[in-house]
Amino acid sequence: MRKSFYASQTIYSGPGPHRDILMRGGVEPRSIARWISSFMQHPRGAESQERGFGPEQAADLELRSVAELLSVAVNRDLLGGDSAQPKVGGVCRDFALLAVSVFRERGTPARLRVGFADYLVPGRWEDHWLCEWHDGGRWKRLDVEFAAIDGVSVDALAVPRERFVTASEAWFRIKDEPEIAWRFGVSSLDLGGEWFVAGSLFREMAALRRLELKPWDYWGLSENLSRDSTDWPQQARTTLDELASRLSNADADGDGEPEAIADWPLPKRVVSFPHGEPVPVVLRHS
Repeated sequence: MRKSFYASQTIYSGPGPHRDILMRGGVEPRSIARWISSFMQHPRGAESQERGFGPEQAADLELRSVAELLSVAVNRDLLGGDSAQPKVGGVCRDFALLAVSVFRERGTPARLRVGFADYLVPGRWEDHWLCEWHDGGRWKRLDVEFAAIDGVSVDALAVPRERFVTASEAWFRIKDEPEIAWRFGVSSLDLGGEWFVAGSLFREMAALRRLELKPWDYWGLSENLSRDSTDWPQQARTTLDELASRLSNADADGDGEPEAIADWPLPKRVVSFPHGEPVPVVLRHS
């Protein structure tokens, strides 16, 4: 039987020595999300507003692999339910990657999706990453952070496509309506605009090719783009339009390798901004 391109682990999604712990998440998407939220904490989430987000948790934001995230959870004794230690710090990408790992470990195709959600901040399309898993017929989008709580204005177990747009979909929306570009980004950090979506295109391409990066990773063209898009050379726009078009063709219901972007080069290094200052990172590849 053919194995899906997205059903096997990568160097970043693999649980390493913590497979047994990973499988505690259960089999249903909501139970998986609740399990992850029991030991993970977002720096800008409701829990952080109530309890704070300490330096130890801020350091966790640099962790890239599921194995590393689970190691920290084990070391802080967070999986028993009564630990006084701080939860593991992580953003939407980390929540989603843990769920991707659970699905893949069971042989279910799963992948990260990079895009923007309209249900987090009124009037904005906030940078957000989801876990997309294949039920044998189609892809379903799971918002791991919000599937664990009540009161969200969207079905977090099957996020509608009109409430979450991928980076390539956002790019074409902005191309048609340049005046809405400011709505796309991270409003709490005053980050947004066409340059932000351009960086997301590269991260979306990498995610679809099973290289799970961080939301603040930049390389190649995206590394040097001016935040004032009126300064961009035409060649840059041509390249970004091509990448967005290829990504649109790659977003299909099939679970095989997306041929439309299979020859787009992946980075060996990125410039990362986990705390606002640039940090060079040499990547590991599966």
